[in-house]
Amino acid sequence: MGPTPEDTFGRPAPSLVERFGFTLTLPPGREGELVVRGLMQLERRFLPSGYVWPAVQSRHALLSPSPARATHWDIDYLLGPIRTWAGNPTLHVTVRVPSAWEVGSSPDASARTLPVATGWRLRHEGEQVVAERSLTAESAPEWLNVTLTKPKPWWIPGGVQLGLGARLGDGSRFMARLGYQLAAPESFLHSLSVETDFRDQLVLTPLTQYATPQVVIIPSFGLGLGVPVQVLPEARPGLRLLADLHFGPLGAVLTWDHYPALREGTDSFSRLILLFQVGL
Repeated sequence: MGPTPEDTFGRPAPSLVERFGFTLTLPPGREGELVVRGLMQLERRFLPSGYVWPAVQSRHALLSPSPARATHWDIDYLLGPIRTWAGNPTLHVTVRVPSAWEVGSSPDASARTLPVATGWRLRHEGEQVVAERSLTAESAPEWLNVTLTKPKPWWIPGGVQLGLGARLGDGSRFMARLGYQLAAPESFLHSLSVETDFRDQLVLTPLTQYATPQVVIIPSFGLGLGVPVQVLPEARPGLRLLADLHFGPLGAVLTWDHYPALREGTDSFSRLILLFQVGL
């Protein structure tokens, strides 16, 4: 009989698994192989995010999905009884998962530490990863943890950006911004935006920035680099430096654009824009 399973809080958990004992007898000197097959419901590991939210989620709470994280399923197998078997038997474990998944063991299963692949032999077979491990009765731990990990996606959908503010300095004027932003990977935000003064200026800007997560009351801070392409009053590419500060979906954005002289008869110039921004 195996131990009674417990839930997250250490209480006995309901089980649909039927357990029964059996006796296996072999003549002296003979070896045998015991194969056990069955279906089991894996336990999905609960890893609370605490009070830290990725920048893409905190800035786009309305449209961005819950933070994409690696998903872990744990199999905790009691190995202690194997030590009572005669002849120091060997236990072979084989796990097959989709090729994008990972197989490992958590050094401390009760604390739910991150799994490592130490002790596992991995090989690829078509669209699967095969992980194998061998344990002898003498060296076997009390518990064997097998963790199956589905990695998080490499990109995370974001949401819409709306900004209102002004161009500073000489020729100051009202400015508005509309854009879309996503994360790939989690700490790097990529956006495409259009800015206009609703008169004679129109600028398209692809931009990439590094943004810190929001931690409780500590806002998310970002630094970015982009390529503004002025469409009106004349087509002209430039360079953009960006710094922003967001607390949830509300934030402030300061950008500095520089447009170099590309041909004779044109002058280089720079623009400083301050916008108050909301993310959806």
